[in-house]
Amino acid sequence: MTTTKQYPYYQFAPDKYEGRYWNANGYATAVVASIGQEGAWSAYIGGGPPEREEECLAFVVKWGCKLDEPTARHFFPEIDLPYRP
Repeated sequence: MTTTKQYPYYQFAPDKYEGRYWNANGYATAVVASIGQEGAWSAYIGGGPPEREEECLAFVVKWGCKLDEPTARHFFPEIDLPYRP
């Protein structure tokens, strides 16, 4: 039997995405941080398909609304990189 450590967020390790996901009564919301190849990052918020967490996070990365830096750092205080304008 193997166990995996559970984190308070979902992380797309290969693509350098990290997200927070909430689903209340069938309405999904996510905040996702995206780290670019240049070493800067930005964060996006949006709603997506409520069926699967992975689908919602991927949708928000592509189609979400970009957050300003203070709001993004509220959700992702551990990211110590410059914020992408």
